[in-house]
Amino acid sequence: MPDLTDADKKSFIDKIIGTLNEPAIKARLIAGQWDPTLRVTALANGVTSVTQDEGIISGLESTLTTAMDTRRSDLDNNYTLASATVSSIEGALKKDDPLVVDLHQFRGALSKATKPATPTS
Repeated sequence: MPDLTDADKKSFIDKIIGTLNEPAIKARLIAGQWDPTLRVTALANGVTSVTQDEGIISGLESTLTTAMDTRRSDLDNNYTLASATVSSIEGALKKDDPLVVDLHQFRGALSKATKPATPTS
């Protein structure tokens, strides 16, 4: 069987249902001892299931996008708070305090490290 896209597969199913529903073809099949009624019902139910599944997937994709955007915002806000914390400590202890120097080196060391891939929406 050739590699078909989902759209190709849906089109094929629709064509089979349409063909089996044609009165002349249905009559020929019944005369040949094969009633397509149950098969048409099964195929139509399958189309309904696929459509419902696509709705679920679409909803999940939307939820995932929202969750990733929220995560990015939460991470950025928390990073900003961590940076502000370093600034507050620097204000309290002065710039040359060993703790302040160490805190400033945390970010500097990270910028030199290999950056992992970040998730995208």
